[in-house]
Amino acid sequence: MFAAQKYRSYTQRLSGQHLLFGLAGIIYFAISILFLSRWDSLPSLATALGVPVGILLFGSIAMRRTSRWLNNLERQLLRFAENPNRSVMELRPLPVIHPLAAGWNQLLAHVHEHSAWNGVERRLSEAIHSQQAKRWESAFQNLTDGIAICDSEGKIMQLNLSFATLLHRSDSKCLLGTDVLDLLSEQVDDASVKRIRAMVSSHATQMLEVQRTDDIAQGVWRLSRISQRTEIGDSHDSIWTLRDVTQLKLAEAAREQFVFTATHELRTPLANIQAYSETLATVSELSVEQQQSFYNTINNEANRLARFVDELLNISQMEAGAITIEKHEVQLDRLLNEILESQRSLANEKKQQFTFSVAPKLPKIMADKDKLVAALSNLVGNAVKYTPEGGKVTVRVDSDATRVMFMVEDSGIGISAEDLPKMGGKFFRSKDARVQGMVGSGLGLAFSQEIARLHGGSILIRSELNQGSCFTLELPLR
Repeated sequence: MFAAQKYRSYTQRLSGQHLLFGLAGIIYFAISILFLSRWDSLPSLATALGVPVGILLFGSIAMRRTSRWLNNLERQLLRFAENPNRSVMELRPLPVIHPLAAGWNQLLAHVHEHSAWNGVERRLSEAIHSQQAKRWESAFQNLTDGIAICDSEGKIMQLNLSFATLLHRSDSKCLLGTDVLDLLSEQVDDASVKRIRAMVSSHATQMLEVQRTDDIAQGVWRLSRISQRTEIGDSHDSIWTLRDVTQLKLAEAAREQFVFTATHELRTPLANIQAYSETLATVSELSVEQQQSFYNTINNEANRLARFVDELLNISQMEAGAITIEKHEVQLDRLLNEILESQRSLANEKKQQFTFSVAPKLPKIMADKDKLVAALSNLVGNAVKYTPEGGKVTVRVDSDATRVMFMVEDSGIGISAEDLPKMGGKFFRSKDARVQGMVGSGLGLAFSQEIARLHGGSILIRSELNQGSCFTLELPLR
């Protein structure tokens, strides 16, 4: 409709119709006069008709000039009618030569103001949404759990940095479009691959734990898959989450080992105490030497139980962060003699060469004597325990201007390079068969390290498998 009138405005049509009807009336009037009058009156007739024709033409020109502002308004509105996507900011005010033009200008001012506010609101809204999107993207990328969003074919559409990191990939973008099942299958053992394939075939939400190898220390993942129906047909997108639970599984395994060890640690001395006590109570023909031996055994087993209970209490305090120390001036020679006398009997039973080397004129230190004795006793006791019969255990004490060093060196079974970084972890015990064959809780070294830390010191470990170990406890003098 608008295309047919594209080049003729309303005022043009109005003035054209005005001229057309006016000329038609004049021609009709002229023809009527010619038929009714004589032909010799033609000049006078032309003169008579010229006057109204001129007036008609002048009126048409005046009409166009008067309605020029209306023509301008019409052209602007026609442009909008032809293209609805035009901006209202393209509208222009009209010369104020008519009240309607003034009304148009006021309307246009309101429209421009409203459009400007809409533009500001739109830009503010876009900025707010952009900031919110950035915050959500930042939160998504910095989650500790790995997350990947896959299409119905299992191709990765989006993932965060943690997902790529857990898969040992440095660039997350290079994983886009790859098959999530193939990526996971490269990282886990064969048994776990079968379980993951079964998970993919089901649209139900599932969760499972998979291992990278048979050794849980090499990595255990908690993997979950959430299926989501898309808007297109019956296809399903999926959200995969990946969490590293290796430390949790190691802690669970260590606790299980501790429960087993603790049960053995408690049962053996209790059984010995019960057996020797019943013997003393029921057998009356025991010699004095036998009775004394039984009493000593009962006393040793009771002390063994007491030490184990103390270890448990110490670890409980460590977990709660409740271990405190009270420093007093301590004479090192007396402290060392107390430790060595408590461990010498076991070393003698194993026929070990037990030597003691102390630097002359050791300084006094500020320390919690009881807790320091317990920490050093653990180090010396471990050296004696893990050194075979006929081996050598040496305790050396030295100092300089700022610190004192307690060095416990042995010729025992040593520590492998794999286990060395794990030493001092609560409940940790090496999988070496020689270690597993000895009673222990995996708590003593952790407690000694905590005591050293509370004193402002540390424990350094130097060891090589089958070549012995050296544990050095360093404490500041003040």
